[in-house]
Amino acid sequence: MNAAVRHPEVVAAVAERLRTAGLPSPDADARWLVEHVDGVVGDPVGCGAALLDGLVARRLAREPLQLILGKAAFRTVEVAVAPGVFIPRPETEVVAGIAIDAARAAGGRPRVVEPCTGTGAIACSLLAEVPGVEVLATDVDPAAAALATRNLAVVPAAHGARGEVRHGALLDPVDPAWRGTVDVLVANPPYLPAADRGSWQPEVADHDPDRALVGGEDGHEVVDALLALAAAWLRPGGTVVLEIDERRGSDALAQAARLGLIDARVERDLTGADRAIVAVRPA
Repeated sequence: MNAAVRHPEVVAAVAERLRTAGLPSPDADARWLVEHVDGVVGDPVGCGAALLDGLVARRLAREPLQLILGKAAFRTVEVAVAPGVFIPRPETEVVAGIAIDAARAAGGRPRVVEPCTGTGAIACSLLAEVPGVEVLATDVDPAAAALATRNLAVVPAAHGARGEVRHGALLDPVDPAWRGTVDVLVANPPYLPAADRGSWQPEVADHDPDRALVGGEDGHEVVDALLALAAAWLRPGGTVVLEIDERRGSDALAQAARLGLIDARVERDLTGADRAIVAVRPA
């Protein structure tokens, strides 16, 4: 029996504190916090009460729940998170799922490149769910590359799957021999315009690194660059999957068409928002 079931009154009290402060998911956050304390000290009521109160105070200060717990669930895996590295979001699981399906469809030993990897959540999901996959993830931030390396090292990989993380911008660290042989290029790149700064919730503005959020003045500079790289690095028939600003679906489709990519479509997430551009390099 988990802590939330054994101590419903504690969960309810924590949830009420969070709800009164206007936090968006007080009930779920309260369950996670109580269960986390129970897992650490075995008792969120007695010896763990002070620890729980401290964690609740951090959440009331709008520190992301994932940073408080030190981890984030993502599809079938759990990845460590750390201050200064972008925290994976549930909506990105849709992006990962499309890439996983494309890698499976490629068959054999599919090659997948994932720039802007952050914690490595997408790469870890590929390793866990695609037998035989060869994943190369990159990040320009050395702290992110180091964290992703640690996460890939402990993920329960599918049979024959291998993964590596390299420090560097976009596809710069990728072996040139991979050019024209990549089955899937997938990324959650920075895609917000500079003008959006100041409009984000504290969990984002105060904790996610700006370089992982803002793609440039326009916002889609990195998305456009990755679509161009996909046109050169994918094998004929290979697939590119990029998370995008939900306001920019038509722009991403137009850019894919200009680059000669085919079968381009915009995929929506579970909220109905445009979430990813998917396109194929022609045979």
